[in-house]
Amino acid sequence: MANIWTTRTVLLTGLVISLLGAFYIYQSPTPLNFSMPHPSSTVNSIPGLEFTLSQISRSPPTLLVTLKNISPDTPYTILKWNTPLDASALNTGVFTVTDSVSGEEVEQTVLQVNRKMPPPQGSLVTIAPGTEEEVEVVFDKPWMPERKPAKYKVQAKGIWKGVWGKYGDEVTKEELYAYADSPFSGWRFATGDVVMEVE
Repeated sequence: MANIWTTRTVLLTGLVISLLGAFYIYQSPTPLNFSMPHPSSTVNSIPGLEFTLSQISRSPPTLLVTLKNISPDTPYTILKWNTPLDASALNTGVFTVTDSVSGEEVEQTVLQVNRKMPPPQGSLVTIAPGTEEEVEVVFDKPWMPERKPAKYKVQAKGIWKGVWGKYGDEVTKEELYAYADSPFSGWRFATGDVVMEVE
């Protein structure tokens, strides 16, 4: 009989402690997060790297893409594939183009680009602390609407393929082959919208 009361007491005590713990968590003023955030759910999450877009020409419509490293001490070596710095960016769907009047997204022709392995040096760029990389992107593809004048909202977004927190000459051939295992591979990037005018 004593055993039954002891077991019942233990069970009741455990239940009361569980309920009190749940009540405390529910009433806690600070939200508790028990899961680690996955990097791919974070936009512009690489510390110190900032993408911006600005228009530099209306005819042909041209945007200046700037990637700035505002980190005081960390250099970044970036694999340009499928980023706005990629020479094939307008073929790989990196940019979203939306008619600013109708709100309709411009349908693009997205191509599958064959890449040479390991990534050649020309596909990498190193951005030292406090410096930036710029590239001009001319929106002259056949899928661009012919209507002129026109205005479009443009944004660049995607996933980093390979980023290392060091200078390019420190990235080994083995690391290039395994770029998908680089520290920031799979993290997302996104720019703000810019209005691109076409004349």
